[in-house]
Amino acid sequence: MHLIIVEDLEMDRRNLADLIQADCAGHGETLDLSFYASGEEFLAHYRPKSCDGLFLDILLGGLNGIEVAEKVREAEPRLPIIFTTWERDYAVEGFAVDATDYLIKPLVPAQVRRCMERLREFLSRPSSISLLEISGRGHATPVDVAFEEILYAQCFNHVIDVHTLSGVYRTRMSFQDFSARFPHTGRFYICGRGLVVNLSLVAQVEGHVLLLKNGEKLPVPRSRRKEAQQAYMNWIFTHARRGGWA
Repeated sequence: MHLIIVEDLEMDRRNLADLIQADCAGHGETLDLSFYASGEEFLAHYRPKSCDGLFLDILLGGLNGIEVAEKVREAEPRLPIIFTTWERDYAVEGFAVDATDYLIKPLVPAQVRRCMERLREFLSRPSSISLLEISGRGHATPVDVAFEEILYAQCFNHVIDVHTLSGVYRTRMSFQDFSARFPHTGRFYICGRGLVVNLSLVAQVEGHVLLLKNGEKLPVPRSRRKEAQQAYMNWIFTHARRGGWA
């Protein structure tokens, strides 16, 4: 596991590192830690996909942790970002950059242990679904589609159109087999026959439609309207309660 700590105070940096190392040692894990004393220094060396988790102090000199996280999110929407802070008043700003956890200083072993347990669980989940994309003349090409990119998927006669933020993939399989591949975290909701929706990309539920964040609208069957509203609220609650780990 490679983790990065961005912290301008050496005492806080060393304390967090010691707590993480102690937790990983207790699990028999190999750990690599990288340290940066400012957001500017970190961003100058940062490369996407280079670490498994980023611990960011919010009150850095120069660029603060929120500003650093905004830049990281442009390249890595799924990277776990864990904020460390003496203040409890940054939840709204942190929510905007999809922070996955907050550690309130002074840090203690129990805090870091819970954070590391959630991080391990998060990293163990599949981040994408493997499909055979079909095209003309029966050709099929293997593709990996990130779960976070999927808006919704719809099945017609064992052909599934997977609508993503970057385009549409078409694959051939039963809807039952397709939907069984999704993580059971509450993020994906089966809304009517042959339709599954990523609730994290739903802006709101308006009566008989799901309004997606890209502006698309999906109809909700009359018999499912209350259920869809409840599923969406459950997802929002779970996502907020678990600090982005859901």
